[in-house]
Amino acid sequence: LGYTRNGAEVTEEGYFVDGPGDENGGDDGPPIDIIYMGQTARIRVEMTKWDEQVLNYVRSRVANSNANTDLGQPGDAGPLLFAGSKDIRVLLKPALLPLNFPRCIVREPIEIGKGTKYSTAICTFEAHKNNSGVLWNRVIT
Repeated sequence: LGYTRNGAEVTEEGYFVDGPGDENGGDDGPPIDIIYMGQTARIRVEMTKWDEQVLNYVRSRVANSNANTDLGQPGDAGPLLFAGSKDIRVLLKPALLPLNFPRCIVREPIEIGKGTKYSTAICTFEAHKNNSGVLWNRVIT
């Protein structure tokens, strides 16, 4: 997609459900246990150099769309992003230890600044586990 300004920011977020019990006052008290439900990750990139065609693809928000001819024309509501294979892969290639997120969507706003000195594009990708249970790995190919 492009080159970032000062790298990408990766935030991993866990999901939990409280297990209430009478031992601690029931629903009104603190949980007696906590259930881990999985996690997602957010990848935020602020770019000062990018491939316009690839950015248009990301801006379409739905992989496999005709982003370069339909730019500015949001598609119909309703496609299933995971079941319809409309998610995208995000690969971060820093100097050390790449991070591959095989299943991402673009849910957050996309910011494109058009400055007189240089332009910036800011995208936040939301990563989810793929069908193999992988949130991220080190696979580059």
